[in-house]
Amino acid sequence: MNEVLEFLTTNPTFYIATIEDDQARVRPFGAVNEFEGKLYFCTNNTKPVFKQLVANPKVEISTVSPKGEWIRLSGTAVVDSRREAKEAMLEAVPSLKNMYNLDDEIFEVFYLTNAVAVINSFTNGAKTFNL
Repeated sequence: MNEVLEFLTTNPTFYIATIEDDQARVRPFGAVNEFEGKLYFCTNNTKPVFKQLVANPKVEISTVSPKGEWIRLSGTAVVDSRREAKEAMLEAVPSLKNMYNLDDEIFEVFYLTNAVAVINSFTNGAKTFNL
């Protein structure tokens, strides 16, 4: 978990792929956190990505580092409506407080289950992590 979280936080723009009907959708994200041993990300429940994740929670996340390494992280996104989970995300990524608060009714957090991450490069072998 630590190496995956470090990769995502040191390469702060990562991309989340979802499915809408039969079309793939990809968009940039920047907030990730570990809470209770799970990898979390967040969004706004008025955005299409939220509706896509609820309709089909299969997700893949990817980004690349300046060193030419990349990560592919796949799993199932689960909404966590607990105040504690949202609070942990806001504390881990303080810039989110400019957009969200605990009582705004739009801030949502997800964690990944059945997650597998692969960190790879053209020069080193792949490292696989089961989260």
